[in-house]
Amino acid sequence: MNATLAPIAKDEPSHRRVFFALWPDAALRTELLATFGAAAEGAGGRPVPATNLHVTLEFLGAVAEARQGELEALGERIEIPAAELVLDTVDWWPRPALLAAGSRAPAQALIDLQAALRRLLANAGFRVDARAYRPHVTLARKVTRQPPAAPLARVSWPIRELALVESLPGADGSRYAPLASWTR
Repeated sequence: MNATLAPIAKDEPSHRRVFFALWPDAALRTELLATFGAAAEGAGGRPVPATNLHVTLEFLGAVAEARQGELEALGERIEIPAAELVLDTVDWWPRPALLAAGSRAPAQALIDLQAALRRLLANAGFRVDARAYRPHVTLARKVTRQPPAAPLARVSWPIRELALVESLPGADGSRYAPLASWTR
């Protein structure tokens, strides 16, 4: 791999922590909160702010700011499928200590979208995650105990918008800001 294509170290000043994600509109954010907000509050921990709700497709971590144009060009190449993600489970993941809304049967089109994005990024020299993809919306962080059982909930998320997002650290946790987005 050419050294100019590799992400730079996290402690260097000219980097951004970025990821590609499905990005909800305001109405979908409201629906996510109405459907899953009580579960997040009941789990303890720190609920994710509504403005940060998303479905990560690929987390890249620290990437040189100079490479943002490459990422935007890759985003242009992704075809957003006419599909939807049905969020129909609430799962506690003890290891990362989070509560997430997940899908019992994610649409194959979403799995294919994520795989295509991962291939494009890897072929361009970006570091990608080797783990199997598991679409979810993080509802709360620092959840240290199994939350109380909740009634079945369901949100249908039409896949419409892909975003390149920056994670900006703050005193109250990270804030996410889209740098570029593409719609179907």
